[in-house]
Amino acid sequence: MQVSDPKRVTKFLLAWFYLVLGSWAFEPIGSAQEPAPGASLPKGFTARSSRLSQSRVKVHFDVSYCQQNDPLQLADVYMPAAGDMEHQAKFPAILAIHGGAWVAGDKRFDALHCRKMAEQGYVVMAINYRLAPKHKHPAQIEDCREALRWLRDHAQEYHIDPEKLGVWGYSAGGHLAALLATDRKTEDPSIRVCVAGGAPVDLRMIPEDSRALAGFLGGTRRALQDVYLKASPIEHVSSDDPPMMLYHGDADELVPISFASKMHKKLQETGVTCEYVVLPGRSHIMAFVDTKGINRSIEFLDRYLK
Repeated sequence: MQVSDPKRVTKFLLAWFYLVLGSWAFEPIGSAQEPAPGASLPKGFTARSSRLSQSRVKVHFDVSYCQQNDPLQLADVYMPAAGDMEHQAKFPAILAIHGGAWVAGDKRFDALHCRKMAEQGYVVMAINYRLAPKHKHPAQIEDCREALRWLRDHAQEYHIDPEKLGVWGYSAGGHLAALLATDRKTEDPSIRVCVAGGAPVDLRMIPEDSRALAGFLGGTRRALQDVYLKASPIEHVSSDDPPMMLYHGDADELVPISFASKMHKKLQETGVTCEYVVLPGRSHIMAFVDTKGINRSIEFLDRYLK
């Protein structure tokens, strides 16, 4: 994020919080339906599982995806309410990663996006992850890897096709999604497609003495050149990366669109399939809630997962 004053990040997070809180106020979310006394729950499901009213989606809230059992290592799993699962084809799955400058945010920030993806036939796992400054990099990407592996390992319970996994994220979540897709580890499941919106994908663009990311990465870029380099998705781009969609508002005041255009160029030069969607006149927050962004995201996901 090309910001020299951390106060701008704080103002952004507050604005985002009130925007999302306002969307919850108008979203017709039903109250949780508790299971009947004595009824057993599928492995990994919680008693807070509920169905969104007037929707074709059911949600399993606060599912633990990591053995460390940190309070933040929980997920909400959105599923198509498709009736008798046993006789239906398995669903592709999406790991959804929230934004918040790596220091704040919540999985519910992405609730509307996740619900829409689930309505289109995806199982969507929206995660919380450990936050800076208490937990510095690489804690965040390690949690994302744990969540992706959890999706693969619990594919049977959630009616998931483990060969059809994708990642989606916005802002800091977009950075983590892109890093997950480009910096793959041997034990990670294969990612078929990645969508990154408003993502700061090249942390080398941060001014050398800016402390905007010091809480996340442990210091300034001048002091930690190698850390900033290795935490940058653009540095890990290779020809075997999955297809990637980048979307960005051209009036983004927090993460300039030059981050996306530079990543797009690198992906093209490397031969990675890439779609670059510019949202005219959209700021960082408004690009997040822009329906074109999520609609194009789903179209792109469909192309490689269905």
